[in-house]
Amino acid sequence: MAYGNDVSVYVEDKAGDLGAPGSTPWWVSPDVDIPAHSGEAFQGANDVQVRVHSHEEPILDEKITAEVYVGQPGFVLSPTTGTKRIDPLGSLLFRPSANVLGTEPIADETGATLSFSWTPSADADIDGPGHRCLILRAFPVGVTPPSSPFDVPNEQHEAQHNIEILNTQMDMASMGAGGAGTQGDPRRRDEKTGMWWERLATMAVRKKGRRFVVWAFDPSPSRELVDVVRAALRKAKVDGISKEPPGKVALEGVKVRGEEIDPARLFRNSRFAERAGLGLGLFAKDRLLAAAELKDLGPRRLPHLLLRFDHSNIADGTAVVLHGAQWNERGDPEGGMTIFAVAPTGR
Repeated sequence: MAYGNDVSVYVEDKAGDLGAPGSTPWWVSPDVDIPAHSGEAFQGANDVQVRVHSHEEPILDEKITAEVYVGQPGFVLSPTTGTKRIDPLGSLLFRPSANVLGTEPIADETGATLSFSWTPSADADIDGPGHRCLILRAFPVGVTPPSSPFDVPNEQHEAQHNIEILNTQMDMASMGAGGAGTQGDPRRRDEKTGMWWERLATMAVRKKGRRFVVWAFDPSPSRELVDVVRAALRKAKVDGISKEPPGKVALEGVKVRGEEIDPARLFRNSRFAERAGLGLGLFAKDRLLAAAELKDLGPRRLPHLLLRFDHSNIADGTAVVLHGAQWNERGDPEGGMTIFAVAPTGR
């Protein structure tokens, strides 16, 4: 097993899932966040909060350590590629129970959280201010964690917080100067395509091979999901969720072999579609907007996928909700992302 033989420690993809394999959306964990402005790092000190859990059986007689990594928005990241560990080394310690002596909070007790202050660097590609992917992993202190890519939806020791409010405006600019998409620096349209965009990093979890990415529109996001970003939506002056999808969506690989495909093509392989959960829930057939096949994606390099979209058709004061997910060729989940794209201003 990647984390020794431990089956006691876990972090949750969804509140109350007890570390079970993640169901969509598995990428908005409540166990790691920047609560003041969920998933977004401001210039200056940011308070990052974490929580871990431990099953009562089998009994664990050593403390639990937690690590927090940050990276640019993406589907699959690695502790050694595309991320930076930001927690103060050795400071995030929990006890599995009161039977283990110490002053640390007891895992799984109500309110048993730890926080630390993190100040972003000037490296916008990994740990600068702006939209960030936060990844938490927790394990017994005697275990050596793996260096392989994070396997969040399938690994009980790992959780991810990957959600963003993308503020936009009608002005055009080059992608290099297009804006961070934050409230103080909204994303402009790409002057070459006239569309808005988001660049997402990704890699393979295990073996090199084909991967599939799908984007879907969500006209009725769950209350639990909206609650995560409610304060940020309020600051962005969003008072409703768009019932209308973006007028146009496209996918483009960067430094990776692949092509955009019709999402309907994925249903030709019924075993893949069933295993991936396509056609249901967040990825119901009538919600699918775009898909891509990435060929020979490996676990070492970190290429990118560009999501391009035109949401100028949605009403002022609303945001359109987009969910993306990545699967291997068998349909096993690997990573995910949610974007609340705010209607552009200045039109």
